[in-house]
Amino acid sequence: MKWMIMVLTSALITGGIEAHTLLDDQTVTIQTNAPSQTINQLQAKTIALDISKGGLVTSTHPFEDHGIKKYEVSIINREIEYHVDIDAVTGNILDFDQSMKN
Repeated sequence: MKWMIMVLTSALITGGIEAHTLLDDQTVTIQTNAPSQTINQLQAKTIALDISKGGLVTSTHPFEDHGIKKYEVSIINREIEYHVDIDAVTGNILDFDQSMKN
């Protein structure tokens, strides 16, 4: 009987060590939520034209302000001039100005 207990105990210990070794060899993958894609100029124009309800895009250029990548889009619609700053990563509108065209 002692012999049987000894064999079973040895088998359990050996199996536990092997299982632990298998777990230690697994690769750990950490997912980050850092966005890697940015919107392009055409998407920025589309977002700006949507908020201005159409018009003629007179200029579009990318720039960086305080570490935030942005697009500045200028639009003329009828007699109103629009300036829209768009976050290049999220596509959110950061600033929106409108004024009467001179």
